[in-house]
Amino acid sequence: MNLNTKTLLLGLLLIYCSNYSVAATAEEKIVKEQIKAAGFVPVADLYRNPDESLSDLGKIFFESNKGLSLNGNISCRTCHQDKFGSADGIPNAAAIGGGDGATKVGPERLMNGAKQLPRNTLAFWGRGAKGFDVFFWDGRVDFSSPKKLTQFGSKTPSNDALITAVHLPVVEVREMLDEDDFVRKHKVESVEKSKAVYQAIANNLKSVESKASQDLANRLNKKTQNLEYVDYARAIASFIRSEFRLKETKLERVMRGSEGFSEAELKGARIFYGKGACVTCHSGPHFSDFSFYTVPFPQLGFGKNGFGVDYGRYNTTFNTKDLYKFRTAPLYNVEKTAPYGHSGSVNTLNGAIVAHYDPLSLVSVDKLNKFDRYELTKRLGYADSTSRVGYLTPEEVSQVASFLKTLSFNQ
Repeated sequence: MNLNTKTLLLGLLLIYCSNYSVAATAEEKIVKEQIKAAGFVPVADLYRNPDESLSDLGKIFFESNKGLSLNGNISCRTCHQDKFGSADGIPNAAAIGGGDGATKVGPERLMNGAKQLPRNTLAFWGRGAKGFDVFFWDGRVDFSSPKKLTQFGSKTPSNDALITAVHLPVVEVREMLDEDDFVRKHKVESVEKSKAVYQAIANNLKSVESKASQDLANRLNKKTQNLEYVDYARAIASFIRSEFRLKETKLERVMRGSEGFSEAELKGARIFYGKGACVTCHSGPHFSDFSFYTVPFPQLGFGKNGFGVDYGRYNTTFNTKDLYKFRTAPLYNVEKTAPYGHSGSVNTLNGAIVAHYDPLSLVSVDKLNKFDRYELTKRLGYADSTSRVGYLTPEEVSQVASFLKTLSFNQ
């Protein structure tokens, strides 16, 4: 090859690269406009100022195994671990009975005899930020409209959704309560009866975390003996907002113009906002519309309504239109919070994407018994057309996953 030929080829390569760069830049501009139109905002804009005067105390109560649970061996921290992306890294949460919650977490609790809950532990990222007003898989705390939905009815303990949400796990039997004589005596579906359990937890915290409780009382201008559980919940919520706040991601840097997408990320974004129609549900500042849909993820183990059965949102509203529906998952740090789905039945991010359009590929149908096949058929029948994305090739699935990883940040 002579010098002139080499020079010509080099020139053609430079022209190609230049044209590709211009095309990629134009494509990225279009995608950025789509992202902004779908509700993206910088994460700093999502935060009400957390009450820093209480977050340090909230950390103590959040991590108090002996104080926060009446059985003395589990706390919020037991299931919300940094090394598992603020969850516990197992399909269905491991609750009471797994040994000391300060030292035994995640898979260790299961091997140590912990009772399993019917649903996957939700990560805490962004909880309590602006616009994050719907909590739990079934939305049993839903402050997204003026008509607030909670299990407390008109006696909701706080106008703050996160503080209200902090009231629920501590009184869930199997989750943070043993069903002993005291609990059985007060296990009545009434707010008045539950007050005795909340007061018992508050008294337990006063005894176990006496110094922190005294500090809490001083900061709230109360006497220690007058502290109620809602006061502790306020401190815990303050800590959650502060500890699990969203941080800057690559996507934010791309939107600001200080960084660019890789080729795979850009293609994934085009699918997310185009062919894949992921944005239909994963929109808004948290990449969730906080609505409820039937995406037929395989059901793993016991559900809320029996083995292999979980009616989802229906358990909260008792409206048959809500059968098998679950809240749209927010997507910040999603790559770090496997396993996925309400029962944690999908281990990989790619698999979670596939579940939206080809759930049967994740199930060995020939190995299901007739009851499980019947339940799966019912769930498929209830599946929302809005939650089904178009068919994607394995390469396209990986590209969408690449885009989702731009929503990650270090803890």
